[in-house]
Amino acid sequence: MQRFLERAFIVCLMLSVATAFILVLTQLLGLVMGDGNIMIRANEILLTPAIVLAALFSAFAFILGYFPKYKQQSR
Repeated sequence: MQRFLERAFIVCLMLSVATAFILVLTQLLGLVMGDGNIMIRANEILLTPAIVLAALFSAFAFILGYFPKYKQQSR
């Protein structure tokens, strides 16, 4: 169970960071091109998945905190 949670945490973390990075780059592209529609569409498409993935990896981190291996490291 712990191994699954660690892998799920890493996957969600990487996907969340990648999604947020793509969102920012797309918005920057829209700003440079002067096209606000690109910025709005990028926000509509990518913002919710980035937030959901961030919530998932934070939930996995919270759950992992209850495993003995992680409790010993924090002391």
